[in-house]
Amino acid sequence: MTLRLSSLSSSSSSSSSLSNKWTETATSATSTPQHDKQVAHPMHDKRYQKDQFSFLQQEILKYTNTDSNNSIQNSFTPPSTWYTSRDFFSLDREHVLLNHWTAVDVWTPTGKGAYKTGYFMGQPYLLTTSHDDNDSSSDNAEIQAFFNVCTHAGSCLAGPWTKNARNQGDTASCSSLDLNASLVGQASEGQLSPGEHFQCPYHGWRFNTNGRLTRATQTKGIQNFQAKEFSLKPIPVRRIGPIVFLHFGGFNSHTNDGARGSDSVTRFDQSRDLLFDRLERNGFVADLSDLKFVESRAYTLKCNWKVFTDNYGDGCYHCSYAHADLASNIDETSYSTDLLSDILSIQQAPPSSAANDDERFGDKTAVYAQWYPNLMLNRYGPWFDIDLVIPIDESTTKVLKAWFLERDFQVPSDSYIQDSIQSSERVHDEDVFLCENVQLGLQSRGFQAGRYVPSKQIATHHFHQQLAKDYLHACGLLDSEDMSE
Repeated sequence: MTLRLSSLSSSSSSSSSLSNKWTETATSATSTPQHDKQVAHPMHDKRYQKDQFSFLQQEILKYTNTDSNNSIQNSFTPPSTWYTSRDFFSLDREHVLLNHWTAVDVWTPTGKGAYKTGYFMGQPYLLTTSHDDNDSSSDNAEIQAFFNVCTHAGSCLAGPWTKNARNQGDTASCSSLDLNASLVGQASEGQLSPGEHFQCPYHGWRFNTNGRLTRATQTKGIQNFQAKEFSLKPIPVRRIGPIVFLHFGGFNSHTNDGARGSDSVTRFDQSRDLLFDRLERNGFVADLSDLKFVESRAYTLKCNWKVFTDNYGDGCYHCSYAHADLASNIDETSYSTDLLSDILSIQQAPPSSAANDDERFGDKTAVYAQWYPNLMLNRYGPWFDIDLVIPIDESTTKVLKAWFLERDFQVPSDSYIQDSIQSSERVHDEDVFLCENVQLGLQSRGFQAGRYVPSKQIATHHFHQQLAKDYLHACGLLDSEDMSE
């Protein structure tokens, strides 16, 4: 990583420019819906703004100065402020999670006209499959993504209130539901038939599954109005099996992942192919097409999202101390970590002799993949499960966990599936204990920064390096061209 030391100049023009950029970002980061429970950012006083931006620079450089040669042996871990500060949470939101290919949802559409709505860190999104798509199969249907925001007055467009409104006049009812505040922020899923549209609950503007405005009500008198200019705003979208990734930053400017438009897509696809190659080498179907959805559950953790992510990249360092059942089924002496790209690390766990008697683990080397910034993918035995991390505030995190099973796997007993999920959830609960316990320690005056164990915490160090790049770039301390190094 190359630092532009001139950015650390104390000249008033440079500091003012950086401070203003951060103020704009922090202000926009607070404009989030109530349902996300984001904490408002108290940056009103100009002197406070400047001092706070200097604080961010200082805390970032505490880490990068110890990691200047990318050596895990010499590095200290990030300072505790990265996990406890509201300002770092705003930095995470604007310059990491909303400015990368970020996993936001799990969805297998049911065919043409399918849709799903959701929210990620204050961003309402709408996933659709078009009626114009020639391939109607759910596995191959092309997913489109839009901001779920009517372009007339900013109301969220689709939701539990959605009625599949046909072109039958301006007086068509929007909903058969009673509109009330409890519906705001709720995710929804459904399917539009040919000729049906999303109708805004506010003024009845309608949009099709391609995001095109098909009717704007009572617009007589509006001058220079062009319907084509009021389509839903698209969001770049990619998929890995059932997992949906969105890039809320778009490609209008130089993004934090160090690439523009097609280059960013290429880098995503290259990392996906590396993941598929590793799965295939370990005896699994590469593209996850052999799996069927079983169940998903959401959990709320009292810790910063990075604490949970750090724990995953721990190289099973904590397994023998905290995961007795898991540790008995893997060969820790042969556990390994590979860094395949700047956004992908792979941990591999060969089965122990005891695992051969456990249908859940099987006899293949398990693959634990960490996809920057917020996704973990676990392939073992006949199972595939994911942890999709959704930050809420600096000390609260939501984790969406979904389980999939090989479609052709012969279930050995009636209780097998629920027993397997219960075993998986037991490991998760143990991790929740560890993460919430760490968060309490990080918030105390008894800890500032620690050290890495080089033979184990390779993926965690890799995660921190990517965070540092994003932070440095956000604060003007790293040249744009250095982001792709």
